[in-house]
Amino acid sequence: MKSHPWSLISSLLIVVFLVGCGASTTKPVAPMAAGPFTFVANNNLDSISTFHTDSASGQLLMAGTTPTGACSGPRYLELHPSKVFLFASCQGSNSVAVFSVDTNTGNLTMIGSPTPTDVGPVTVAVDPQGKFLYVSNINSSTVSAFTIGNDGSLTSIAGSPYPTGQTPYWVEMSASGNFIFAANRDSNNVSVFRIDQSTGALTQIPGSPFAADNGPRAVALSGKFAFVPNRFANTVSAFTVDPNTGALTLVPGSPFPTHTDPRSAAADASGRFLYVPNTLSNDISAYSIDQNTGVLTQISGSPFTGGQVPLQIETDSSGKFIYVANSGSNNVSVYAVNSTTGQLQLVQTTATPGSAVSFAQVH
Repeated sequence: MKSHPWSLISSLLIVVFLVGCGASTTKPVAPMAAGPFTFVANNNLDSISTFHTDSASGQLLMAGTTPTGACSGPRYLELHPSKVFLFASCQGSNSVAVFSVDTNTGNLTMIGSPTPTDVGPVTVAVDPQGKFLYVSNINSSTVSAFTIGNDGSLTSIAGSPYPTGQTPYWVEMSASGNFIFAANRDSNNVSVFRIDQSTGALTQIPGSPFAADNGPRAVALSGKFAFVPNRFANTVSAFTVDPNTGALTLVPGSPFPTHTDPRSAAADASGRFLYVPNTLSNDISAYSIDQNTGVLTQISGSPFTGGQVPLQIETDSSGKFIYVANSGSNNVSVYAVNSTTGQLQLVQTTATPGSAVSFAQVH
């Protein structure tokens, strides 16, 4: 999310069924009341955990865990705009899986079998109308493109997969649905593609790819700005985005320093604050965003203490909370956001069954 845009949250106890592979939760529990859900990918256990979130406190309550079966090494989760389908990249099996979501219970059911991608799928992006899906493939340096059927099924788009720069760890969809941005870690740049609104086919825009710092690892979009954490430079690049062409232009003073090994980023719902988890220093850099220029200024108290190896960060739609998947400590951290200063206060750390690498939220 992708905030999608990386990329969320869920209720009382449930039974989660994976019909597509004949698996179910190990501990059957009572049906869950309708509400917001969070789905967390446990990369090393081949499973997805479901949580309920209290809207007032932001806290998570474990509901159940679904094995992903033929989807080996689930890496990234993305919801369809309708919230009735959940897409998971399967890094270990070079595919993408589709699950139906019971919006009353949070139960997941795999639809058919995982669909092949190129080699090394990581992140997933879906256009705002829910017609097209894109998957970044780090080992083949491509983006796979699919149309999404009314039943959630995926069909490869003519011309897919599309070449990117080297090792595209992240794809991010523009709010307009006109552009896809791919952060290419090992060529130190960002590819920008225009999306054909009829077919979903991709065409690189003039000037693409655009130079970033060393090791761009993700793209976070917020209004007219794009923010790219650079893993090997310990910086975040800030760009303005041309809404008509998708072209990127560095903002004054960019890149801005982070702590060690930044791998994702997310802006809050107001677009005034940016948060970057640092996986080796185990903390979160926080910035205020100049609404006119995109210049970043570190918030007082930044960086804020995080879990072990924080990988993905998401902000909720209310702007009150942020969520961080900690793959090293097998948990998710929940922080309250001070709406005036942007400062973070830890409100909960909740355990996950395995290495938490990403999540998707139903608000």
